Amino acid sequence: MPVRLIRPPDTEDVTRFLRMLFLRTERQIINEITRKRVAGYVDYAEVAALERVQQILQSMQDECWEYVPEMIEKLFYRSDKDTSGYRNARTLTAPQTAAVNQLSNNLLGEIAEASETAYKTVQSFYTIARLEADPYRRAALKQVAAQEATGYGWTQTSVRMAQELKNKGITAFVDKAGRRWTLSNYCNMCVRTTARQAEVAAILTADDHDLWQIVKIGSTCPVCAPLEGRVYSKSGTNPDYPPLSLAFGKVDPDGTDDLTNTYLNIHPNCLHSLVKYTTIGKTEKQIQRDKDFSDPGKNPLNRDPRTKKQIAAYQEKEKNRRKLLADIRQHKEYRAALGREVPKEFDKFREMKYNEKEQWQTIQRSFRNRFSLQEQLDYEINGEKLFIPKQAKFENVRTIAGAGSKATLRMAKSLAETYGGKPEEWKKKVGKIESGKYIFDVHWYELNGKQYRAKIKTRREKL
Repeated sequence: MPVRLIRPPDTEDVTRFLRMLFLRTERQIINEITRKRVAGYVDYAEVAALERVQQILQSMQDECWEYVPEMIEKLFYRSDKDTSGYRNARTLTAPQTAAVNQLSNNLLGEIAEASETAYKTVQSFYTIARLEADPYRRAALKQVAAQEATGYGWTQTSVRMAQELKNKGITAFVDKAGRRWTLSNYCNMCVRTTARQAEVAAILTADDHDLWQIVKIGSTCPVCAPLEGRVYSKSGTNPDYPPLSLAFGKVDPDGTDDLTNTYLNIHPNCLHSLVKYTTIGKTEKQIQRDKDFSDPGKNPLNRDPRTKKQIAAYQEKEKNRRKLLADIRQHKEYRAALGREVPKEFDKFREMKYNEKEQWQTIQRSFRNRFSLQEQLDYEINGEKLFIPKQAKFENVRTIAGAGSKATLRMAKSLAETYGGKPEEWKKKVGKIESGKYIFDVHWYELNGKQYRAKIKTRREKL
């Protein structure tokens, strides 16, 4: 029986339920794949696994089908119309009902398409013998070639492929720039955009006012810059002003110019506001100036109205945004790999990264060495003293006891007393190191990415 999420109360962000649903769905799919791969299941189990993935995606769609119309209707009730005489009128007008239905159908369609793409992604991951020369097939063949060269079993390379999928997520959408969106990220973007569209539609359909102006905020993106400040006709029938569909874009290029044929926003995540425009109190000169500014014939859309200072400010904002997102991803990766060695708070992590050079370099070395032997490993076989050099690369690293494993680490208390840390933070790990002649199985204890008491369990000659 699938576990259902608890619906948020009306006082909270109504989109949070869907965001949690998408994240849960993606985690369930990845866990299903990881469970199959780590357990070493072979191809005959893939059919059952794919059926389970299909059930997970269908469950997500079923919950969305029930919740999305309710969410969008709540967004209408919370919009600015509540402050304009609709606070006690809890019934939507016919145009508003049509907008709710349109937005619901659009979002449900996008979620269904994302689910289909996600399922195909999982199929691609499972099926090694694909005919297309795509990245999944290349990755699979590379892993198979690696196993043939090293003599490792296919189950070990399958675990590595599952881990790679865990890191990258389930692709649900590929945009025109070739960027791959994970299921949760893409659906979250769709929900945010739809929520904004619902707010815009609620304002525009609250009454019959026809002329609206997109607020000019300056230092904006190049998509919005030529559109802001202009006056638009909601109905598309006013001869003195361009239709609002010019800014929002038309679903059917050959269709009508009214709201039902628009995307109800300039672009995803756009936060531009709309205000009612009136000629009352304006001089003829002011009215004509607004008409000329709004007219695409006299003020072409391909002309960027921003000053050099505004363009520079926007570029700096985007640069800082990309830097922030990169730091967030890096913080998560470093925390997952090194644990308490990395500050838990993101602000402290950034402070260390940019202002504490020596500590940051130490953290970077630890991260780079997480799959390397950190100290020279001396050993003796048949009276011959030998060693494995520092920085030798591990393959097939896994935790066999302690933190991150179901097995208990019996040495945890003793290790904590000797080297520090908490007993529950210690783990025992294993990995393989290859030389030109031998394959070594190495065991060691680890705390926050640092290796302790490394030793060789077996050494065998390569075939």
